[in-house]
Amino acid sequence: MNTLISSGNQTDLPKWQKPEKAAGWVFLAAAAGAALYFWGAIVPFLVEIVFDTVKLGIGLGALFVLFLIVTSKRIKAGLWYAGQRIFRTAAGIFVETDPIGIMQDYIRNTEKEAQNMESEVGHIEGAHELVKRKMDSNKQQLQEYLRLADSAARKGEKDFAESYASRAAQLEDYNSRLQPMLTTTANVTLVMRQILKAALRQIDNSKFKVNLLKDEYELVKRTSSGMRAAMNILRGDPDKKYFFDMATDRVAQDMAQQLGQIKQAMRYSQEFVKEMDIQNGVMSEKGQRLLEKYQKGDFNTLLNEQQPSPLNPAATAKATNDAYSSLLD
Repeated sequence: MNTLISSGNQTDLPKWQKPEKAAGWVFLAAAAGAALYFWGAIVPFLVEIVFDTVKLGIGLGALFVLFLIVTSKRIKAGLWYAGQRIFRTAAGIFVETDPIGIMQDYIRNTEKEAQNMESEVGHIEGAHELVKRKMDSNKQQLQEYLRLADSAARKGEKDFAESYASRAAQLEDYNSRLQPMLTTTANVTLVMRQILKAALRQIDNSKFKVNLLKDEYELVKRTSSGMRAAMNILRGDPDKKYFFDMATDRVAQDMAQQLGQIKQAMRYSQEFVKEMDIQNGVMSEKGQRLLEKYQKGDFNTLLNEQQPSPLNPAATAKATNDAYSSLLD
């Protein structure tokens, strides 16, 4: 009785107090710790394998591309033209390579030079106007000094009269020196205005010619593109013709294979039809003979002899068993 009671008390204990459960948890913890330890040791190895595999794939791909470049003339020609295209595009970023663009760029630079020239002409005209005003001011001042000198001379003030007369003489000399500058600025302004007018006329003519050449160039390019398309139709593009010939050969091979399969299927069908015709002919002859027997009355006698008695269950069961046994033989 004590044994039974104590065993009952053990079953009532919590699961974590049972010895086998505690040992299981310890084993699971040890297994988890071992898995974490070995996983930390395996992960770097797996990562290294993955990266080495990727590097190997990249290296093999590079070797394959290099092999194609060395052995294929088509790929080498394509890379050559692609390189030329890339360098031409890169050069076009810094330097204008289009002939129409070069002419338009020249016209834009000429227009900038004409604008600078016009501003310079304005500066020269401003200097001419400044010299002219200075000379006018000197003339007015000279007349004023002469009036003052005349007044001082009449009053007998000789020193003042000489001083004013000397100043008037200086202003006259000053104006005589400014006169060439006034003439020069006037002449330079006139000449530069004539040059600027001719330059603007030349720029307008250049714009007209460039627009005409642009339209002619576009027309010629479109005509050339159309003629090139026509020649490609007549002569054929070598690259596209190569793939066309390959596709034609492939279609011819496929058609030949399918025609062979069709002919083989037709032979099989002919043999099958012939066999069916023979079987139908045999059955037809057999049916004719049975019909003749039926018309003579022999067929009814034959049916009566072969018809089993439906009222005998034992005979029916025996005939059925015999039939199934014959199927198993």
